[in-house]
Amino acid sequence: MSRNGAARGLVGAAGIILLGTAAMHATGYRPLVEQLGSSSLQPAWLAGVKGLWLVFSLHLAILGILFLAAAVRPGLAGKGILAIAGLIPAGDTVMLLAFVGVFPGSVLLGLAALLIFTGVALRQAAGEGTGPKG
Repeated sequence: MSRNGAARGLVGAAGIILLGTAAMHATGYRPLVEQLGSSSLQPAWLAGVKGLWLVFSLHLAILGILFLAAAVRPGLAGKGILAIAGLIPAGDTVMLLAFVGVFPGSVLLGLAALLIFTGVALRQAAGEGTGPKG
């Protein structure tokens, strides 16, 4: 497999991981709402937590779609865009590890970030993704 093919595979794998993680996270919304229903949080805090839960799932899904699209059509996103977008799951991983610890979600996000950065490095080595077609 060429470096370009490997880079595309890694970026695509990160996209699949992020979409799967988004779906798993979204399935936790109903149990979250049930738990929050029995809490003593004020309504504004309840609404905020519910919204943030879904926003996190949405941002993972959007990133997953971006990475899948970039794997299928590398010209849609250059190395710079992919590297910057890769900072999002990397940052999410650091924050989750700091506040929640090691669990499948933090591991999957870290793996997705690693795959993205490795894919970007391979694109760089192959000379792919340097311009608008890249």
